[in-house]
Amino acid sequence: MEARNRTIEDWFAWIRDGHVVLPRFQRFEAWGWWQVQGILENILRKPALPVGALLTLEVGETPPFHARPISGAPQPQGRPGYHLLDGQQRVTALWRSLNGLYPDFTYMVNVDSNEEPEIDAIRRYDNKGQRYPRWCNSPVETWKRRRIPVEMLAPDEAGRGRLKVWSKEAAAGDMDFYSEINEIANELRGRIAKFSLPFLSLPLGTSRDAALDVFIKMNTQNTALSAFDIVVAQVEAEMDASLHEKVEALKAAVPGASRFGDPGEIAMQVGAILLGRPPNRATYLSKDFGASLAKNWADVERGLLRAIGFLAEEKIFNAKLLPSDPILSVLAAFWATAAEGKDAEGAARRLARKALWSGAFSERYQKTSATRAALDVRQLIAYRDENGPLPELLDRQRTPLPTVGELKTGGWPKTKDRLGRAILTASLRIGGYDFADEAPFGQESFEKREYHHLFPKALLEKNFEKRDIFCALNCALISWRTNRSIGAKPPATYIAERAKEIDIDEAEVSRRLSSHAIPVEKLTTGDFNEFLEARAKMIEGVMLKLCDGENVGLHDVF
Repeated sequence: MEARNRTIEDWFAWIRDGHVVLPRFQRFEAWGWWQVQGILENILRKPALPVGALLTLEVGETPPFHARPISGAPQPQGRPGYHLLDGQQRVTALWRSLNGLYPDFTYMVNVDSNEEPEIDAIRRYDNKGQRYPRWCNSPVETWKRRRIPVEMLAPDEAGRGRLKVWSKEAAAGDMDFYSEINEIANELRGRIAKFSLPFLSLPLGTSRDAALDVFIKMNTQNTALSAFDIVVAQVEAEMDASLHEKVEALKAAVPGASRFGDPGEIAMQVGAILLGRPPNRATYLSKDFGASLAKNWADVERGLLRAIGFLAEEKIFNAKLLPSDPILSVLAAFWATAAEGKDAEGAARRLARKALWSGAFSERYQKTSATRAALDVRQLIAYRDENGPLPELLDRQRTPLPTVGELKTGGWPKTKDRLGRAILTASLRIGGYDFADEAPFGQESFEKREYHHLFPKALLEKNFEKRDIFCALNCALISWRTNRSIGAKPPATYIAERAKEIDIDEAEVSRRLSSHAIPVEKLTTGDFNEFLEARAKMIEGVMLKLCDGENVGLHDVF
């Protein structure tokens, strides 16, 4: 391995000519604005501070990996000379910032801090066809603030051309300003151009496996490799395939997956369970996992598509409604091999419902969730396909459901409280009609709804603890218009107002309230403790039916 030095000016020439590119398995850009800001400040200060060495792989006639250009760089026209294995976050940050390629930020140097220049990261946004802050669009206004955009300092002809135009506009005919701007900018550009970025280079002839092994073992300066990054490299090595491309295809085939988290991470979890292994880092980093995941990709995709469709039937449309994260990967692995059509699919759906709600209401996945998720899928599939023994997940001796008293401890569903979310989603399973407009709860209406206190905080805070006020049993998910109009009114008051304003009788208002598994009589009497007891019992009834695989509806509570 040879150590070398190249200036940023030379690196930019290589990037522009396609002489240095990224191997396809490299992660996408991961740095935040503060990291871009930091590397620019380190380079511009006098004396400059080091920003770390890069690692490259020298490429011969036949490149060992598929490649792509640095983000924002031209497509290579010929054979590249180097693949950048480590340091792409730094190189990408420099290339994009110094070429003005960040749409959400403009980076500017404060020219009054000469020895240790400060970089401002100005957040940009559009409003009614205008780009804000508006002063950033005006060279005159920018120079009044003694700022120069860093894209004027790029160490190449494009940067010099941009500065020539910008400095004329900023000076507005004042030759003293024009001279000052160019003097300062050219001095700062010189610091950037001559800054040395050292690199280690793996020699020509280094094997694919060796290069990937080095890549996996090395972390970048500020952003460590994730398990997904490593699996991407494994797939590239074993299958000569791009996991990034597979994930993009998955997003298109299963658009709902993104609502539950990062599709790549979810796919790894499902893939691990399909292999009979726990979805954890130890599994992901095993040498054969990447190839096995790629081979089973069709099953992963099919399982996720069916699982997300099933969750939608159960009124769970996104991660904010999912009581416990492992449930999605368990259901996806289950549905990947479930029969399609007729009685067999109906039986699978009933079993999946048992598994979903048992996992949601129980403490099954509170500890050792990865191991239990893999075990549960094996047992559920054996139970479904081979008349195997009752899975632990469905065994009430081994996986008990909460009592009425325990249901009262469910926390506010907006937080990531498992039992609180289970209570809320089970109540919405009844129908979840809005109090005022009668719209049923669905995927489209979720973003329009808010977490409403059935007994307002103002009525309770003198006599009850915060944990009681913010409990799941005191929560309903309703539209924002309804929530604003209810405000802090006692339940009996806003129920009477609903009947009058909407011109419906109280029985209809009660039906809408009941569709949230709310005991209307106890709500209107105004006794909070009695209400919690009654609603806990009502939720318990819904829970038991769901955990037994039954379909529930308004008839179960009204």
